[in-house]
Amino acid sequence: MSDLDSDSSSEGDYIELEDRKDYEEETFQCPFCESNALHTVQEVFNHSLYEHGYDFEKQVVELGKSGDELSLIRLVNYLRLHGLSNVDPVAKLLPITHASLEDDKLLRPVLEDDALLHSLGDYITSGPDQEEEKTIDYQQYEDFVASRLQGVNIEEKAGERDRSYFDSYKAAGIHREMISDTVRTEGYKNFIEKYAHLFKDKTVLDVGCGTGILSLFCARAGAGKVYAVDNSDIAKKAKMIVAANKYDHIVEVIQGKVEERDVRRRIGEKSVDIIISEWMGYGLLFEGMLDSVLVARDIYLKSGGLIYPSHMTLLIAPVTDSEWIAEQTGEAFWKDVYGFDFSGMNPSTALNDRDIAVLDVPMKSIPGTPSIFKVLDIAKVTVQELDFTAPFSSDIFSQQGEEVLHAWTIWFDTYFLSPGNSISELLSIAGEYLGRATIDEVHIEKLGPIGTGFSTGPVYLTEQYLTTHWHQAVLLVDEKNRGKAFTKGEKITGTVTYKKTSRDVRGIDVEITWAQGDEDEKKILRTID
Repeated sequence: MSDLDSDSSSEGDYIELEDRKDYEEETFQCPFCESNALHTVQEVFNHSLYEHGYDFEKQVVELGKSGDELSLIRLVNYLRLHGLSNVDPVAKLLPITHASLEDDKLLRPVLEDDALLHSLGDYITSGPDQEEEKTIDYQQYEDFVASRLQGVNIEEKAGERDRSYFDSYKAAGIHREMISDTVRTEGYKNFIEKYAHLFKDKTVLDVGCGTGILSLFCARAGAGKVYAVDNSDIAKKAKMIVAANKYDHIVEVIQGKVEERDVRRRIGEKSVDIIISEWMGYGLLFEGMLDSVLVARDIYLKSGGLIYPSHMTLLIAPVTDSEWIAEQTGEAFWKDVYGFDFSGMNPSTALNDRDIAVLDVPMKSIPGTPSIFKVLDIAKVTVQELDFTAPFSSDIFSQQGEEVLHAWTIWFDTYFLSPGNSISELLSIAGEYLGRATIDEVHIEKLGPIGTGFSTGPVYLTEQYLTTHWHQAVLLVDEKNRGKAFTKGEKITGTVTYKKTSRDVRGIDVEITWAQGDEDEKKILRTID
C-alpha cells in the first residue's frame, strides 16, 4: 500500500479517492480538446475513443492493475500536457508505459480543479498479495504530492497565497500607484516608442498586464497583435479599457495564468515575437512573478524572439546614518513620549532584526560604492537560478565621524537592450555611471543606441529626489554585528544569498555575509513575505 492510506477501509476490491467537492455534481474536461460537458468518467472514455481515437479506458484499466493510484494521476496530467487537439493522440502518445509516467512532476495538476484526478479510484484494483485497500483522503493526496515534488511550485499547496496575491491586484489603488510611478511607466513607454520598429506588425505577449497600459503602448507603437494576460479580476477592467480606447482589434485580454492549457490554446505555443512584462517586486524577486514570465518565455516565445526588460542588475550598498535609522525603526519616536521612555514599543516598524523594510534611503546615508552582485539575462536565466549566492565589494568613500554600519540596502536597475547588444556593453556603462548618474542620463543619453533603462536606486534627478514605488530594500544590522567605525578607503567584501522562503512561494529570504578589515565575518538573515 501507498503512504497515502488512511485508517478507514473501503469495501470490495477498489480504492476510492474521496471527492474533494463533497460529492456535488461535477463535469469533466476531455484530455484532448476543450469539451467540458462530460458528466461521467465513462463519457470521457467514450468521447476520447470515438472523437480522438484513443482508448483512454483501456489505458486506465491497464495501469489500475498495478494498484498504483499515482500512475493514474500522472496519466491524466501526461495526457493534458501532450494530448493537444491539433495532433493525432494515438501517433503522438502511444504506447504509454509505466516508464513514461515515472516523473513525479506529472503529479502537478495541469488543469485547475481537475475532476478526473480524483475520479478514477474505481479502476485501481487490488493485487492478490495486497492487504485490504483503504480509502484515500484527497487532502492526504495533496500533502503527499507536495512532499514528492520538492522544489516544484504546486498551486494546490500555495493556492490560498495565490488567491490573496491576485486579489490584491484587482483594486484600482495599486494600479494608480504603479501608473503614477513615472520612472516605471515612462521607462517602458520610452523604450517602446524609441524602438517602435521592433514592435511593428509583431505578436506581443504582455504577462501580468494589469490595466493593460503596456499592451496599449505596444498597440500604439504598431504591434499587429497583443495578448494581454492577467489572472486577477483586473483583466475585466483591462478589457473595458482596451475597448474604450478602440484597440480591441489588436489587444486581446485573457484572464488566466500563462501556464494554463486554455491560455496556451488561445495564444499558441511558440507563436509570440516579443514578451513584455512589468514583473518586478520589492528587492526585485519578491512576489515570484518572474517565474511565470520565464514559463511564458519557454512556452510562447519564438526562436530568436525578444523579451523585455532584457536584463536586470541587483545592487547592494552599505548604510550608515544613526539618526535616519532611529527614525525608521521608531526608536527616536518612542524614546521620548511626553517625557516618558516608551522604548519597550520597539521594534514597531518593518525595519527590524527579522524583516526586510521597503524605504527610500537618502544618498547621504550611503558611504560606500554600490556593487552589482547579480546580473539577470531574462532571455537565458532559469527559475532554479533565481536562488543564488553572489559576491560583492564596496569601497568606503565617505567618513562620517564615528559612524558604523547600520544597514544594507538593495535595489535593482532595469535595462531594455536592443537586439545584438551584449551584456559587457551593459556592464561597462552601468559600472561607469553607477550610484551617481541621474535616472534621466542613464536611460536616455548614456545608453543611447544600445537601449534604454531605469534605476530604482537612491539617485537624484537634478535637485529633485525621484523615487519609485519599489523604493529600496533595507536590511537592518543588529548592534552586535555593526563592527567598528568606517575608515575612508577601506573595502568591505561579502556575499548575498537570495532564496525563496519555505513558508511562502512568493516570499524571499536574503542573507548577507561580510567582513570589514581584520574583524570576523558577520551575517544577517532577513525576510520579506
